[in-house]
Amino acid sequence: MASAQPKQAAGQHRPRISEPSRQKFRFDKTIFVTADFEHRNTAAEVAKWLRSEGAAASNAYNKARNRITFQRVPSIAGAAGNDAWHMVVKGARITVSFTSENALQHAIVTLQGMVAQEAGIGKYIPGGTYADWGTRTAARDHGATADAATSLRTTTELEMSLKRIGNRSKEVYVVLVDADHWRMASPSLELAGAGRRLYPADGYYTTEQLQQLAAAAKRNHIELIPTLELLSENRAFSAAFGHSVFSVEGMRLVRAALEDCIEALHPAKICLGSISSQADMRYMEFISDLASMLGVELVIIES
Repeated sequence: MASAQPKQAAGQHRPRISEPSRQKFRFDKTIFVTADFEHRNTAAEVAKWLRSEGAAASNAYNKARNRITFQRVPSIAGAAGNDAWHMVVKGARITVSFTSENALQHAIVTLQGMVAQEAGIGKYIPGGTYADWGTRTAARDHGATADAATSLRTTTELEMSLKRIGNRSKEVYVVLVDADHWRMASPSLELAGAGRRLYPADGYYTTEQLQQLAAAAKRNHIELIPTLELLSENRAFSAAFGHSVFSVEGMRLVRAALEDCIEALHPAKICLGSISSQADMRYMEFISDLASMLGVELVIIES
């Protein structure tokens, strides 16, 4: 039977260097995840992810033969740019070398996207040598904002972004809807006739994934502020419904979308992006009254 191909996470950039081998790092044996003291949280998060994939994994010292090691290095041979990482996957060991925090995050996302499955073996990561550089996975995150709309990110990656941003801000704005991408599951809008036309072709965050993200924020004492850019024309919305968000029908659907957001995330605040000239007084009054009725604080970004 042919080996299954590793899955490719939506929106994931492929490594510039990819030299597969016949080895398989299998998940059916105990795995020890290790890193230096500075990156002990990384080891804990990767062990947690492995457990979610069904592996017996720990970042506490043990004698497990199968190991995943993260190590920071000054440079990566053959890398033609900054933010470089290098990964060697063998039958009993994965070694991830990285030159920056950004490179580390991108290497982890790549590793998670490589999981394959085969009958009789179960889940595994295909062996080989992989490397990349100059890919700024976290460049979309700035200040207290995590961009979850421009491309689809894994929930694990978003949880790591929450923690990283949460180290400097206890309020984290997570953009789930921007002018071109509607990434937030909106069951009410699906019932209203949009079906899957509302969501980008490469995917969206399900209600369960949003709830997982909200739970992660709560565990880390972070206030998650969902950000839906609805104070300027939303092209994804208009394409799906044939209505502007500023129309009477559009406002009815905006209300349904905000109710879905509250049902999934239970936020104290919702950010609707930056105000534009398209959002007239009638629309702003509607938004203000709606926020009051739904019991959430409305946040508007000053442009």
